[in-house]
Amino acid sequence: MQKNVAPRAVEYDARDSNNFDWSAVDLLAQHNLIAPTVPKEYGGRGLPHLTTAMILEEIAAGSAGVATCVATNLHAISPLFTNGTEAQRQEFLPLLTQTKAKLGSLAMVENLPNLDIIAQRKHFDIKDSSISGKAGQKDAIYLNGFKEYVINAQGASFVAIMFSCNKAESAKRGMQVAVMPMPTPGIKVTKQRKLLGLRYASSSELIFDNVLVDPKYLIGQPGSGFLVFMQNLERTAPYIGAVALGISRAAFELALSASKNRFINGRPSFEESAIRFALSDMAIKLNAARLSVHLACWLLDNDMDCSEASSKCKILSSTVAREITTAAMEIIGGRAYLRGYEAEIYLRDAKMLSLFDGSEQFHKHLLAAQL
Repeated sequence: MQKNVAPRAVEYDARDSNNFDWSAVDLLAQHNLIAPTVPKEYGGRGLPHLTTAMILEEIAAGSAGVATCVATNLHAISPLFTNGTEAQRQEFLPLLTQTKAKLGSLAMVENLPNLDIIAQRKHFDIKDSSISGKAGQKDAIYLNGFKEYVINAQGASFVAIMFSCNKAESAKRGMQVAVMPMPTPGIKVTKQRKLLGLRYASSSELIFDNVLVDPKYLIGQPGSGFLVFMQNLERTAPYIGAVALGISRAAFELALSASKNRFINGRPSFEESAIRFALSDMAIKLNAARLSVHLACWLLDNDMDCSEASSKCKILSSTVAREITTAAMEIIGGRAYLRGYEAEIYLRDAKMLSLFDGSEQFHKHLLAAQL
């Protein structure tokens, strides 16, 4: 990563969002690292969550946008592990183990005030979704609506989507998750978004126009979509935490190097107490965030309850990433504020992660209900 990806991080950040650059993910695919958790029986490496988190940190230290592509692949296949059928796993998992990169996508986010998380005891609910499934002949489901900020949609081979099916007489009434191949008739990728950060990863709007959902692609039992969503949020939040670790580490190392090579009155700025203490604080925060992410992954690997640990590591790691990248800007000084310099890219990438896999406020709601 440091040899082939990190040197191009600034280029990735400045690229045209309409033209996805496959070079970095192709490199990872050659080493079967585009989705490290895919079991060996499907052609993958079958790596545990903890090892995968370490890999994501390393990738993110080179380019957080590239790491986000990998994390999104892991998000897209997570429902297949928790609630998918063997036929679904056989169809989709091998796609991410080929030497030529393929991508999975996750369509859960909407730019509307229709995601209502209610923290009462341990109950949460999603009231509605912009994508509605209408039960037609023989109870078939047709999707109409849209999803926003869909990472990897451009060039994706499949997409995991959550939608609401509110037809009263339908046996499939309620929230539902499906994993569908791409392209599928009626699904259109539009509006490439130019994000604040993580700009290697493409972000698009998906429009669903009377899309027929083949029953074989439905995940879990009818109406179980919210449960599937929550189960997989616990599994995937540590991945975003790991990406935050990579950003934090890269920013810390850049600031440390700058402090030792920038001189004030003939002495390295590192010798100034204020800078030494700031760097010490950064090292402490990075270590705490890493331990938090690794704990959540260890719990996952040992089939233990990780719901609290996942929310805690997401909150801590994304908060620490913003704090460390901000401190790095201050230590490095003027050049850090130039567009295209590594430090300001880290700052923008860190800010983006505060929203990925649920905002910090969202996870605080989840955590508070378990206290």
